[in-house]
Formats: sequence, structure tokens, C-alpha cells
Amino acid sequence: MKVWIGTSGYSYPDWVGSFYPAGMRSQRMLGHYVQHFPVVELNFTFYRPPTPAMLAKLADQVPAGFQFLVKLPQTISHEERDADLLSFRQSVEEMRRRGCLQGVLCQLPQASHYTRRRLDWLAGLGRELGDCGLAVEFRHRSWARPDVAPWLAERRIDLVAVDAPAIAALYPSGLVHSTERLYVRLHSRNAGNWYLSDKDRYDYDYDDAALGEWVEAVMSRAGQVQEARLLFNNCRQARAAWNARRIMILFEQAGATVVGPFAAATPVQRGLFDGEPC
Repeated sequence: MKVWIGTSGYSYPDWVGSFYPAGMRSQRMLGHYVQHFPVVELNFTFYRPPTPAMLAKLADQVPAGFQFLVKLPQTISHEERDADLLSFRQSVEEMRRRGCLQGVLCQLPQASHYTRRRLDWLAGLGRELGDCGLAVEFRHRSWARPDVAPWLAERRIDLVAVDAPAIAALYPSGLVHSTERLYVRLHSRNAGNWYLSDKDRYDYDYDDAALGEWVEAVMSRAGQVQEARLLFNNCRQARAAWNARRIMILFEQAGATVVGPFAAATPVQRGLFDGEPC
């Protein structure tokens, strides 16, 4: 089992001076990110549907081997506008042609409950995007049924496991999967912030005990799955990046095969006389 670890998004101003060097501009962030992680979720595509040129440009900036997970626009996942599927498909094809598309993510809203109509809609989504590595994240607890994972498995759709607060209406945290691929998204455990703004919702720092729970859970499926992806969405103040870096170490200590970055870190140049970076 190969373990892929990254973050949900990478272009955050409040990461500058922490994960990113002071003064780094957004245009250079991806080049720095790929020196530390092998995969990233593109989160901006949820708010702004991507164009083929946009995704082609990103794909051309990363080293061979690096992978993207592309989030479906909310016009599809939340508004269920099937008319937008064709343009989304055309956009992600630019990454697939270049060998850097690991999958596409459909995050359903909490308002989307388990119904026959939504099952039919997901089945159609699977027919349109299944060959792109479609994964679905549920937010409402009504989807936590024993028959959902087998239903998704028949359609080759990945069921996303989550780490989220223990709130009665939310899809429960814990390791689940429907195929030979694990997909885990770590959000937060702070119930008090969950229904505030997105920045507050994902303002959370995982400690080693919490990260260790996921290492143990994933390693317990080593004989059943081929690939595990863990993406950190607690992006406030670069906590996602630091938690991702830390869990990489914990997985390596547990003997896992962790996929490393595909680009070497840029060496720090130092002055000849004062020993300080120049």
C-alpha cells in the first residue's frame, strides 16, 4: 500500500512566513509545495469552475509523478447542474492527458440527504466521471448506511472517510472505503466552530495522538487496499501543511510506504563571509 499525503489547496496568504518563505508570491507557491508533498487537492475549483487552459497551466508547472485531485464545482455538487459536467470534464482531461490527475472529488453539502433521487443522480455522475477517479464525500449522517459502500463499489466510486466534529447531523468520522483506494479528508474536531465561517470551521491543529489514530487505522487495511490518500483541510495558518508533514513521519515510523515529493527542495544559498542566507 502506497500512502499519499497532501493538503486541500496550497495558495493561502496566511501560509507565507510559516510554510512558505516570507515574501513569497502566489505564483511561486506551487513550485515550493511540490518540494514537500506529492499530491494536492485543488479547492478553488469548487468556487470557480476551472477551464482547460487553467488546469493545463497548473499541470505544466509540476514535476513528473506529482498528482492533482480536483474538486467539483459547487454548481455540480450542490446545485446538481448537469449542464456543467461537460466543461468540467474537458478541463480535467488536460490533467489526465498529462498523467497528473489522481481523481476528482464531489463533496456533497449537509443538506443533501440519502434519497433514491440522489442515488440516481450519483449513478449518473459516476457514468460521466467514473473513469476520472470519482470520489464522494458525504456531509449528512443519513448516508452512513451499510449498503452505501457496496453500492458505490459497484460503480467504482470511492467513498471518502472524514475526520470531523462529533455533531449528530454530520456524517460520522472513521475509516470507510468502497474500493481498493482509501481517501481520507481531515477537517477539524472543533464542534463549536463548525457552523461559523470556513476559516473558523477549519481552524484546528491535530496533535500526535489524533494523527496516530489515523496511522493505525490506515495501516490496519494494508492488506486490503492498494493506495491511501490523506488530505488535510484544516488550512488556517498552515496547520494543514504542518500536520501533513508530521503524519508523513508517523507513517514512515510505522513502516508504511510513503510517497515522497517528486521535486528536490531548493538548497539555501549562504554568503561566503557572514554565514547567513543570501
